[in-house]
Amino acid sequence: MASGALICEGTVTIANDGAPLCSGMWHLMALPEPFDPSQLPIADLAAMFVFGFGLVGLCCVLGIVGRLLLNAIHNPNKE
Repeated sequence: MASGALICEGTVTIANDGAPLCSGMWHLMALPEPFDPSQLPIADLAAMFVFGFGLVGLCCVLGIVGRLLLNAIHNPNKE
């Protein structure tokens, strides 16, 4: 079954029973298939997973280093 959307060339009106009526011709416009992660290779999924955690880990490490640096500047004699 092909997925798509019905497009009316003319104007759309609503009948008494609620059905849409087109003054021209109805056309089926093709729509892209929805994204399905099961179609991706396992290596790509693993790479995205590692990259995501690496990005979060990098932000955490930069925050810790920044906090230590600011503490060293603000309180140079305390350990």
